[in-house]
Amino acid sequence: MGQLRALRVFRDDTNLEVSPDLWGKITEAMDRARFLVMVLSPAAAQSYWVDREVGYWLQTRGRGQLLLVLAGGRLRWDGVGQRFDPGLSDAAPPVLTRPGVLPTEPFFVDVSADAPWDPQAGPLRDKITALAAPIHGKPKDQLAGDDLREQRRFRRLRAAAITALALLMVVAVISAFVAAVQRQHAISQRNGAIALRLDAEAQSMLAGARAGGDIRTFAELLAARTLAAPDESALLHTVAQRTATQKIVDTGSPLTGVAFSPHGNRVATAAAGSEHTVRLWNAETGQPVGNPLKGHTDTVAAVAFSPDGHRLASASWDHTVRLWDADTGQQIGAPLNGHTGEVVGVAFSPDGHRLASASWDHTVRLWDADSGQPIGNPLAAHTGKVTGVAFSPDGHRIASCSYDGTLRMWDTATGQQAGAPFTGPTGRLLTVAFSPDGQRLASGGDDATARLWDANSGQQIGAPLSAHTAPVAGVAFSPDGKELATAGDDTTVWLWDTASGHTIGAALTGHTDSVSGVAFSPDGRRLITGSADQTLRLWNLGQTLAGGDELGGVAFSPDGHRLASGSADGTVWLWDADTGRPIGPPLKGHNGEVPAVAFSPDGHRLASGGADRTVRLWDADSGRQIGAPLDGHAGAVDSVAFSPDGHRLASAGADQTVRLWDADTGRPAGAPLAAKAGIVFSVAFSPDGHLLASGNQNQTVQFWDADTGRPIGPAHKEHGQSVLSVAFSPDGHRLASASADQTVRLWNADTGQTIGAPLTGHTDAVMSVAFSPDGHHLVSGGRDRTVRLWNADSGRPLAEPFTGHTDVVWGVAYGPDGQRVASAGLDRTVRLWPAQAVPKMLCDKLAANVSHTQWRDWVSPDVGYRTLCPGLPVAPD
Repeated sequence: MGQLRALRVFRDDTNLEVSPDLWGKITEAMDRARFLVMVLSPAAAQSYWVDREVGYWLQTRGRGQLLLVLAGGRLRWDGVGQRFDPGLSDAAPPVLTRPGVLPTEPFFVDVSADAPWDPQAGPLRDKITALAAPIHGKPKDQLAGDDLREQRRFRRLRAAAITALALLMVVAVISAFVAAVQRQHAISQRNGAIALRLDAEAQSMLAGARAGGDIRTFAELLAARTLAAPDESALLHTVAQRTATQKIVDTGSPLTGVAFSPHGNRVATAAAGSEHTVRLWNAETGQPVGNPLKGHTDTVAAVAFSPDGHRLASASWDHTVRLWDADTGQQIGAPLNGHTGEVVGVAFSPDGHRLASASWDHTVRLWDADSGQPIGNPLAAHTGKVTGVAFSPDGHRIASCSYDGTLRMWDTATGQQAGAPFTGPTGRLLTVAFSPDGQRLASGGDDATARLWDANSGQQIGAPLSAHTAPVAGVAFSPDGKELATAGDDTTVWLWDTASGHTIGAALTGHTDSVSGVAFSPDGRRLITGSADQTLRLWNLGQTLAGGDELGGVAFSPDGHRLASGSADGTVWLWDADTGRPIGPPLKGHNGEVPAVAFSPDGHRLASGGADRTVRLWDADSGRQIGAPLDGHAGAVDSVAFSPDGHRLASAGADQTVRLWDADTGRPAGAPLAAKAGIVFSVAFSPDGHLLASGNQNQTVQFWDADTGRPIGPAHKEHGQSVLSVAFSPDGHRLASASADQTVRLWNADTGQTIGAPLTGHTDAVMSVAFSPDGHHLVSGGRDRTVRLWNADSGRPLAEPFTGHTDVVWGVAYGPDGQRVASAGLDRTVRLWPAQAVPKMLCDKLAANVSHTQWRDWVSPDVGYRTLCPGLPVAPD
């Protein structure tokens, strides 16, 4: 084919060597070039490299030697914005659509209408000549004459050169392909290295060994998965360790107070720092509702919603209280002036007509919330800064706490102190809250404890609640009064059982600075916290189920919507697996601990085994006991299992036997299966119902014929200590066993031979094991307080251990959908964990995509920005 003979073309795709320093090679070539000719099209506009090359040229060389060729798409100049219009120029790379990028419209040649491009065609030759003229520094007409002479010479040489040209074209095509492959390989290697770094950094931040916080942790894990396909264990571990975290919102300011609206759909925050604002947030999405509420001139220390949710009160270090319309964000009336010191606490009366405020001027003040006028004289008796204030649920009393170490009760009708001060703490008190029934008070102090008080007598209830390692700055009762949340300067949040004073599971972690605000949602299923780390967090409390005493076995119902667990106090608990709330009162009947529970295959019955030597059947829908207890064991019953058809029940225990029962009549089905192997800790039916397996104290696994009751072959001894749990795979061909020797083993259920090496990782006895519904995974729980997931085919762990229990994990179970696992522990909790993880699970916990600046700082300046969570806004720079 012919071409303009006067042109000499340098091609970077065949002259640049692909290497890890690919960008460096490109910039070197561009630095040597006199002109940059950029061929534009919609595809080119989407290219990261095209955008970067044009940007580099404009930055280093200006616009004088930039020549543009429009090969497809559209270019529309915006003279006002001094750029190509981004809405009408689909062929322009992003750098050419930025305002002010070019002072005047650049020269470009439009060849989009000339395709397919024939260099011999007059119009196209004329356009190419116009483009080439400035490069050669010659007038267009002279260049055209030079080209005509070159063409004539070319025709004489055409026949001789055509064969060589064909060969060169083949070589060029191959070279270009190889160069493209090498370039892509280099990019893949770079992206893979970045992804590995991001995964490692994220796990280090999650463990607290590296500064950064959860927003950065989640972003780096998500970014790693857009760059490469790394091991998914890091994602699963992160989702599991932050399973209670529902949403994290970067508010941009240190937070000093939080409040849930009465309807639970909005959250209010009070901010310190230079903002001095109150903000409203959507409690589901974490998105801001309206603009910041501005008016205060110093730190806003506290916020409170009115009982109807239409007003908001804020207290500030500027010595004022302000009222706001919570629907419009407008301030209501003038500031409430009167305090002579910083105002740090505010509360509405239950009828919404009065306000109480607490100040460092040592007083509490009452206000008419409708007129903004003060009510009576200041309530003055404290000898130190007043740090918190709360109305009783009936509105007749106010409680206040102070740096003087006392709680004081006030009569709201008379303004007089009601009784003597509550004393006992050895340090300053920072926060106070009434229980929903008004019978108790909770306080938090700088001695790192929270305390419960009888609101009528002033006597302390039980011992101080000690778990924090720094001052307790926030306390809140759950709506039913059964739980207390405490927030501390040690960055943690703890939940407490108000009846026993015990913690509920482990601390809620994730904040990286002092937590000063905490509040329950109206339905009690969520918690919000505000921190000096500038984040607002919403917590899903349905992932930790608390009730009863030390918990033993745990089981999912066949539909996955309920959980059952046995307790050391002789009760059986049913839970809503979706909300985490108890279903009705606990089932009572056993006289002693209940270590074993199992649902029937249809989900309508529940079996439990107890230390009282009985097996009991329950109606899982009504909670009533079915018939009389199943008596026969001479020792504690440690395990129960239904047959797959639901008509038989197996039980095993300390009397060294396995017993079979007619699950419909409650009568024994045949003679006991005498294991003679010490305590039988566990029993399981095969999926076809014809086999039984037992795990025994004498370190053995025994298979039984479930129809005849005879043992199948000798007992298998591979474990080094007692076998505490056994479970069949869904296809029945494998058995998993868990042992006090700290291992899990897999067995061929047909031959009785072990499969592969033991699964090691636990650092103490493995108490329980279960297969996933598809048979490819295992879950185990141990005395080391961890829950572990395994690949049942390879024996490798799926992720780092799940931590959160504060005592022995006694039982584990897979949900029937394979998406969740449950664990029950001696710490009085059942915990729910993800069994699988996808990036969306992290996106659901975020309120925004990272900003462009965060991408460059956290991910890489060499990788173009990518949206990690579709549907979320991009955070501003």
